[in-house]
Amino acid sequence: MKSIILRELFWIILSFVISLILGFVFLELLELTSTDRSLKRIEKVFSVQLYIIGCIVSFVSVYIVRIIFAAIRMFVRK
Repeated sequence: MKSIILRELFWIILSFVISLILGFVFLELLELTSTDRSLKRIEKVFSVQLYIIGCIVSFVSVYIVRIIFAAIRMFVRK
């Protein structure tokens, strides 16, 4: 039981780290951030909100892919 909890904790942390990186990719793909050096306050807030949304979407996506691969591995072993 302890090993299962540690494995899931590892995957949650790994998914979180990957989602931080993919959050930037999300922003670059949408190209909604401003290229100006000086951003208005509302643009800064908007950029942070987009980054947070990108991180959440990436976290959920990474964890869903992890669960799918675990299910496939379980079916292949049987």
